[in-house]
Amino acid sequence: ASPAPWGRQGGDAPGGSDLGRGPGDGPAAGGGYGAPYQVGYDGTTGARLLATPDGQPLGALGLRLLARVVDYLIVSTVVAVAAWQPLSRVAAVFQTSLEQVVAAASSGAAQPAQQLLQNPAVTSDLQTVTYISIAVSAVYTILFLRFLGATPGKLLCGLRVRSWDQPGPLSWGQSILRWVSRDLVSNIPFLGLFYWVLDSLWPLWDTRRQALHDKPGRTVVVRARR
Repeated sequence: ASPAPWGRQGGDAPGGSDLGRGPGDGPAAGGGYGAPYQVGYDGTTGARLLATPDGQPLGALGLRLLARVVDYLIVSTVVAVAAWQPLSRVAAVFQTSLEQVVAAASSGAAQPAQQLLQNPAVTSDLQTVTYISIAVSAVYTILFLRFLGATPGKLLCGLRVRSWDQPGPLSWGQSILRWVSRDLVSNIPFLGLFYWVLDSLWPLWDTRRQALHDKPGRTVVVRARR
């Protein structure tokens, strides 16, 4: 076989001589070493993979978390600028309500029962902010994944996103599916929060370190090539 970009299967990629060894493989089992889709097992009971079939190491979970935080800060900053007017109006209503509560409490009078979320103007502005946030997230994530193979957070952390079974740039379909199955689904009321938590924790036990949003497009997060 021709050399893989990250070294020979069963040799040079992280994991040493265990690369290519699947559960139960070995001289006694007669299975040999170097099964093409069993690269880089870490030797644990769950047989978690350390690399893709061609030997590119999978991204560390700590770096993926740091990349997600960086991306969140960037997107939040852009959303705050783009949605400055509705956010300012919501903040003004909240400040007025808070001042009324403080004034009523200091005078001993009954506190006004101001329900911010039942205020039509506040509800409308919050919906506008949500729509802007979804639009910014879609443009940011899909375009960076499609053309650079990673968001700025992942680029900063030395990570890339690729297909599990072959290197190269993601397709439009994979980039869109990855965003839809993470950011868009996470915005569904009530269910979205539960899904977001489950999706974030899924790589902890997944054999390929895939999150749920990696599954539809068969993508994985890997270390960038040097």
